[in-house]
Amino acid sequence: MSVLSLEKQLLELKEAIQQTNKGVVLEGKLIHIVFISFGEPESRAYVCSGVSNTFEESWNKALVLAEKKIKNNKLNPKWFKTDIVTQIKEFSMRDFKNYIAGIKINYFREGIAFDSNFKLSFLEQEVNANGFIYENKQYNLKNLVWKNINFYIKYNLGLKLLLDNDVVPKVYTFKTAGMFHDGSTYFKLGYDWLDNGRRYVENLDISLVKFIIEKSSEFLASQVGEDGQFRYGYFPCFDKEINHYNILRHASTTYSMIEAYEITKSHSLQKAITRALSFLVNEGVKYIEDNEGQKCGFVIEKTDNNSIKLGANAAAVLALSKYTEVFSDYKYMETLEKLSQGIAYFQNEDGSFVHVLNYPDLSIREKHRIIYYDGEAAFSLMRLYSIDKNKKWLDMVEKAFEYFIQNKYWRYNDHWLSCCSYELFLHKPLHKYLEFNLKNVEGILDFCLARETTFPTLLELLMASNKLIDKCRKDNIHREVIAGFDLKKLETATIHRAKHQLNGLMFPEVAMYFKVPKNILWGFYIRHHSFRVRIDDIEHNLSGYCNYYQRIRGV
Repeated sequence: MSVLSLEKQLLELKEAIQQTNKGVVLEGKLIHIVFISFGEPESRAYVCSGVSNTFEESWNKALVLAEKKIKNNKLNPKWFKTDIVTQIKEFSMRDFKNYIAGIKINYFREGIAFDSNFKLSFLEQEVNANGFIYENKQYNLKNLVWKNINFYIKYNLGLKLLLDNDVVPKVYTFKTAGMFHDGSTYFKLGYDWLDNGRRYVENLDISLVKFIIEKSSEFLASQVGEDGQFRYGYFPCFDKEINHYNILRHASTTYSMIEAYEITKSHSLQKAITRALSFLVNEGVKYIEDNEGQKCGFVIEKTDNNSIKLGANAAAVLALSKYTEVFSDYKYMETLEKLSQGIAYFQNEDGSFVHVLNYPDLSIREKHRIIYYDGEAAFSLMRLYSIDKNKKWLDMVEKAFEYFIQNKYWRYNDHWLSCCSYELFLHKPLHKYLEFNLKNVEGILDFCLARETTFPTLLELLMASNKLIDKCRKDNIHREVIAGFDLKKLETATIHRAKHQLNGLMFPEVAMYFKVPKNILWGFYIRHHSFRVRIDDIEHNLSGYCNYYQRIRGV
């Protein structure tokens, strides 16, 4: 698509935003407050504002400031965004602190002004991307971080101020309506609490889902170095890279990339997958003989006290099985067999699993760490069974499920257990596996509809149940079980979660306010963890959307 000139971009935005402009009443007067944000992938966006009695004057004030800043800083903005204020509330500093105390950290979704003239006013995106609000978890308090605020004022406005609670007696919060231009076209932005500031999407159609899969999987591909290791993640407010590493997440992220490749057929993604798997197998897997002399493969988590996690073996089997299936390349079959034999070492006689072993003596470190390991291990064995038809893996999973059912594991609403019960049902279409899957999802449907965080594993869980129900309908089996399930609620929850996960995507209109947008653009983030963009945050979103795409495509 052709890139429009700066003047053309701004004119399109002005004409679009003007249609929604009504002004806002402040201290008994009708005024118009306009913000123009502009940025590029390499650095944090700048924001200029204008306040006047008419929209035209307010726009021109903001525009003059923007043009001056672009010229003085020799900028070449790619992105432009404009916002108009639609609602204002006034607080004393004490009341403002009480107000934000009841809001989850980073879920404050309003702009802030520190004066009634709006000379010191900041969009919600500026507030959150620059860490204006800090939570003291020990005392359950939230405060304004004046150090960060003063630093940003100097960056954006060029003013050296020393604001603090004693200097600022009042705080004005405000809501906005906005438009964003990416250089080719403009988008209307959402203005509701959770959707605020990112492009408005009325219907999440198949083309948009594919676009998201392409963009986020290519982001992951760009994070794989020549040695096959990922850049693990970022805290984007101040571009702080996460330095530690987790080989389990390396494996599961690679699995999601292969799911994406199945849809996109991207050459660059394929090359990144190849490098990532080579690193996993060559650097992560070690072979140890068990008590019976059986050679087992284990994925080693390299820390000060090296450990072997059941979940790491499972993630590796998932990734290598998916690679074998998608690329019809069987070079990892021996590795898969040894890693699965390693999973067998974790399984107890009653079907349950030990979770963490010591390396290299294979003694038990933790009998239980996290519920997700169980379902992930069983699911990985089913994926391998679908390739090699080794009955040993199927027997292990059936044994595990007897334990899961007996101990009511559906109470945990684990997405891996839903995925596994679906795979198991494909080979053993028994009532008990369908019932388990439906119980696993039924208990979380209300949560899916009400939860404000993006919580990406929910969509994975929902998709596994959707696929299982589709299978029963297609084969005309277990109709009485399906008839007693709330299919409409499942469908509503699925569509809702798929749309809601867009609130965790680093669209350019979101990324532009962080320190180095190109490091996070089209990744997925966790808002309440300081907008963290980590490979596993992306993988779960990506897997959910891949499964959603395949279903609406009819695959």
